[in-house]
Amino acid sequence: MTMDHQRSRGGGTGIPAAILALLGGVFHLVGVAGGAVLLAGDGALGRALLTFLLHLVVAATLVTGGVGLILAKPFGRAYTIVGAALALLLYVSVLVLASFGVYFLGLADRTLPIGYTALLCVPATATIVLASLRPTARWVTSGWS
Repeated sequence: MTMDHQRSRGGGTGIPAAILALLGGVFHLVGVAGGAVLLAGDGALGRALLTFLLHLVVAATLVTGGVGLILAKPFGRAYTIVGAALALLLYVSVLVLASFGVYFLGLADRTLPIGYTALLCVPATATIVLASLRPTARWVTSGWS
C-alpha cells in the first residue's frame, strides 16, 4: 500500500506573509497620513515630504504584495519581499541616523522611541523570511487549487 504524500502548497507560509505585509502596509498608511499632516503644517517642508513619500512607497509596496500573496500571484511574493526590505531599511536608517542626532520621519527632536523603532524590525524581518521560503514560492505557483 503506497501512501501519496502531497507536498504542502505553501499556504502555511504564504498567508501569514500576506497578513504581515497587509498589516505593515496599514501601519505605513498611518505614516502617510502623518506625513500629510506635516505637509499641511508649518514644519520643515523637506522632512514632511520625505516622511510622506517614504511611507507612501512602503505602504503601496506592502499592500500590493499582501494582496498579491492572498491571490497566490508571483508578483505578490516579489512585492512583499521588496516592501518588507524597504521597511526594514527605513527602520534601520531611522535608528542609525538618530544615533548621529539626525531625526526624520516626522521626528523633530530626541522624541524618537528607539525601542519601538527597533521592535518594528521584527515583523518586517518575519515578513521577508516567510515570503522568501520555498513553500511560499510553491504557493504563488500552485495557488488555491
